Amino acid sequence: MRIIGTLHNRRGDPLILLRLLRLLRRKEEVQSLGLAWSVPSGRVEPSWKELVEEEGRVQERLRDCVRMVHDSSLSWEAKSFLGRCYRSFQYEFMVCLNLKRHDPGLRIVLLEDPQVRALRYGEIGSSEAFLAELAAVPVGDQAVALRSRYDEYRDGYENLQVYGRMILHPRSALLEISPQLLGLRSREEHILENVEEYNPDIVLLRLIHGLTILPPELVSSVGITESYLANRLELMGEFMHLSEAEKTVGPLPDRD
Repeated sequence: MRIIGTLHNRRGDPLILLRLLRLLRRKEEVQSLGLAWSVPSGRVEPSWKELVEEEGRVQERLRDCVRMVHDSSLSWEAKSFLGRCYRSFQYEFMVCLNLKRHDPGLRIVLLEDPQVRALRYGEIGSSEAFLAELAAVPVGDQAVALRSRYDEYRDGYENLQVYGRMILHPRSALLEISPQLLGLRSREEHILENVEEYNPDIVLLRLIHGLTILPPELVSSVGITESYLANRLELMGEFMHLSEAEKTVGPLPDRD
């Protein structure tokens, strides 16, 4: 089993993930993909119809956020940049559906506890508060301010101190993962039980789940000193940062 740690909204990662999974599929190294998401029915291996319906819900959530950006008073350049960033929400799920749409034989295993769906959708953060903060920046500086925030996501893969700060206090439009979710031990147990039972060839999880020791700021927030899931998963398979795949999938277009 290979476990791939993804970051929420580092631009370009959806393309890296898509290219990597296509490559592994061509090499016949992957027959099933497990990811931390769910559908309302709670089925771990839902029908294609259910998966497509969930895809529509994710897209509608994105459209709401992009619409809010469009209707704001931000500069056109800032709107364009922020709109592209929002579209990375739940890209792991969307990439998996893209693969299955062209390859029906691929199995998709949804590992997430359906009872925390509302919290997962809440990961996208408080759009209103973020836009208000950004609107206070002079119009000509708004795009630059956005890019400086997203620079942290480029560094976060390689510098765990940067990543640790981002998790709880992200300088970004989107949260990496909410403190409420990290405090739910039952959620980690649910994911682990499904991983053990369904044994997908590749498991897609946020990078936070690969940290055995949590950042001090996060410990004080949720009261958990170490990642139960990370410590258990270390015994089950190889953990790979998605950024490590860049040298495998080839050069990507320039990112903002």
